[in-house]
Amino acid sequence: MIQFTQFRDLLAYCQQEPCSVGEAALRYEESLGDRSREEILAGARGLLEQMRSTIESGLFCEDKSLSGLSGGFSKKVMDFQNSPQAFMSPLEHRMIAYALATLEENSRMRKIVACPTAGGSGVVPGVLVALWQEKDLPMERLEKALLAAGLVGEIVSHRMYLSGAAAGCQAEVGVATGMAAAAIVEAVGGTPEQTLNATAIALKNTIGLVCDPVAGLVEVPCVKRNGIAGIHASAAATMALADIVSFVPLDEVVDAMVQVGQMMSPKLKESAEGGLAKTDTAVAFTEQLRQKQQNPPCRD
Repeated sequence: MIQFTQFRDLLAYCQQEPCSVGEAALRYEESLGDRSREEILAGARGLLEQMRSTIESGLFCEDKSLSGLSGGFSKKVMDFQNSPQAFMSPLEHRMIAYALATLEENSRMRKIVACPTAGGSGVVPGVLVALWQEKDLPMERLEKALLAAGLVGEIVSHRMYLSGAAAGCQAEVGVATGMAAAAIVEAVGGTPEQTLNATAIALKNTIGLVCDPVAGLVEVPCVKRNGIAGIHASAAATMALADIVSFVPLDEVVDAMVQVGQMMSPKLKESAEGGLAKTDTAVAFTEQLRQKQQNPPCRD
C-alpha cells in the first residue's frame, strides 16, 4: 500500500514516478484495495456533481437560515457582476458566490460535501465548480484536482484534527484553503512542486485563524470567510504557478499550524467564548436567540 504521511514523501513519489499530485492521490486510493481506478474517479465525479448541485440550489436562493444570520449573499455577489463598480473577473465572482452558496445551503440544513468539514465546505467547491464552468476543463482533470485536494487534507489530518474545536478555524477554512490552492494548480496542469508550494503559501496566511462563531452557529463569520478563502486560494495558486516558492517547506508550515493550535486559548476554538462571538452585537444576538428558543411562538 502507498502511504503519504509527510508532504516531502508525496513530492519524492511524484518526482520518481513521475506523476502529478492528483495522479499520486488516485494511486494511493487504488492501493487501499477496495476500489478500482475507474470507481475512484467515478466517486470523485459524484462528489463534484453534488458540489455543483448544492451551488445551483443555493446560488439564487434568498431564503434565510433558521437564525436569520445568512441567506441571499451569493445572489448579491452574482448580481453585482453587472454593476459599474465591479472590478473582479467573472471567474472570481463565481468563486466567491459559489462558496457563499454552499455555506448558505449548509446553514439551511441542506445537502453539502464536507470538504474537509462543514465549516470549510465552500472553498474547494467554489473554486473547482467555477473553474469547471469558466475554463471548460476535462472531467478527469477536475476529478484528479479533487483527489489532490483530498490528499492534502489527508496528510494534514495525520498531524492535526481538522476541527475548529481542536485547533481553531485554521484547521477548517484554513486547511480548506490549502486544499483548494492545490486543486487549482492540479486542475490547470501545474507541477507537483507548484501544487505543494501553493498549499504552503495558502496555509501560511491562515495560521492562527480563530474559530469564533456568533451564537455557536456555523454562519458568522463562517459563511463570508469561505467566500474570501476561495480568492485567497486563487492568489496562492497564482503565485505558485508563477514559480514563487514557499520559503518554509510545507511540512514545516503544518508543524507550525499544529503548534499554534496547541497554544491557542480554548476560548478561540469553537466555544463562542472569544473573538467575534463576544462582541457587543454578537452577545446581544445570542441572548435574543436564546430567548426565542426558550419561548417559541404559540401555534394554533
